[in-house]
Amino acid sequence: MTGFRRQTDRDEPTRPHTLISTHLLNPNEPVFRGSSPNPMGRSTIANFDEPLSFESMDDSTVSYQADAAGADLDDGFPEVDDLTGRTLGQYRIGPVIGHGSMGRVYQAEHEFLCRPCAIKVLNPGLVARQPQIREQFWSEARVVANLVHPHVVTVHNLGSDRDYHFIEMEYVPGGISLRETLIKEGPLEPVRASKLVRQVVQALGAAHQSGLVHRDVKPANVLLTREGHAKLADFGLVRHRGDPDLAVIKVAGTPTFMAPELFDGSPATPHSDLYAVGVMFYYLLTARLPFAADRISRLIHLHRHQPVPDVQALVPNIGDDLAKLIAKCMAKLPSDRFASAQELSEQLDVAIAQLRDTEGLLRESVEGIDCFIQGARDHFRILFKLPNNRLQEVYLEVGSNRHDERFLTVFSVCCPAESRHYEFALRLNAEMTYGGLSIREVNNQPMFVMTRTFPRGHVQPEAIRSALVDIARRSDWVEQQLTHADVY
Repeated sequence: MTGFRRQTDRDEPTRPHTLISTHLLNPNEPVFRGSSPNPMGRSTIANFDEPLSFESMDDSTVSYQADAAGADLDDGFPEVDDLTGRTLGQYRIGPVIGHGSMGRVYQAEHEFLCRPCAIKVLNPGLVARQPQIREQFWSEARVVANLVHPHVVTVHNLGSDRDYHFIEMEYVPGGISLRETLIKEGPLEPVRASKLVRQVVQALGAAHQSGLVHRDVKPANVLLTREGHAKLADFGLVRHRGDPDLAVIKVAGTPTFMAPELFDGSPATPHSDLYAVGVMFYYLLTARLPFAADRISRLIHLHRHQPVPDVQALVPNIGDDLAKLIAKCMAKLPSDRFASAQELSEQLDVAIAQLRDTEGLLRESVEGIDCFIQGARDHFRILFKLPNNRLQEVYLEVGSNRHDERFLTVFSVCCPAESRHYEFALRLNAEMTYGGLSIREVNNQPMFVMTRTFPRGHVQPEAIRSALVDIARRSDWVEQQLTHADVY
């Protein structure tokens, strides 16, 4: 749960501190001014990075924190109700791995299945003060229980024991949030940030297809596995789009990540989730929030009217396409944003392919294949070992056409293009489902060349791998048929 500072002092994320209460949504009210330290030793001006909701005066977000077990947990959870080292129903409870004002998350183990899990326990003191909060807690589990996706933290069960109400969730080993990653590592490299955002978008796509709106997408609610994959967590504010109460909820979410229309009381939609994705993307690339202010009224004004800051001014190497993608996510009007998470995911695929250098793309493509790579930048020669001690050279090049569209070509020389072999070439092309045999000048001599071309921005390593292997094999076969040699 990230703090917030003035526009001129926002180059690093701050450490968590006091929750801003919902009465600050009144533009005429002053904001809380905290004094908690941050990693850079600067003072924190205002905290707008906690969720706000008129459904409850409490933060319904519970976030994993890597250092929670060793921290002084000032979360309002009665000390007598700490469950560490005890049992709860059929679970053995371990250390605290996360907390928020609604409760705590413990590492645990299912006694009978011997399965590690995370147990989210509702704060008993909160239930005593607000009994209706229990149904809101159950609601989170019910709406997410059927949402099974590799990039969503899965809900397995819910239950009550001795007046403790809990949700059993998937335990994510490593479990550090994107927010904590940003604090420790600083801005993420563009390809890594893009891949993580794409995984979050894929998770949102699954939620949206199920009729769910997350309403609180932000780095603190995205966990990283040990392998570095993203998992969207904390569906505490999630609502079904068919919920009749959704239209009457005035504000719900985290102000720094909220779409402009939400401040007007419009119901949350998939488009507002995608706006939050844009804010998060900008934040991951720059370690700065695109809009910052020391008053909630000013922050709302910036979201509504201020153009999105130029991310390329801070990260020049991301390219125009990615900058435009972020700007489109954060368009002021929902209709100007991406039509769906699926559309955004597809555009992220293109952006990631364009960001990756050709050599990195090539080396991933041939991983595990016995071959030799020579070259640099956008021109490479790959020597493949084939059966019967034969060798075949394949070339990979990136170029542009007259419309400045970049493309990637994989080709291999078969043999000299003699006219007596033209009929053979035509018959072979008629049998091929993709690629083809063509004539190309090589060292001022016409040669038969096996070729396949891809749009540079759309090609994936798997497609390049398939083309390299197939062209090496086919080109060698053509050479054998026409020359009975092994020259190329």
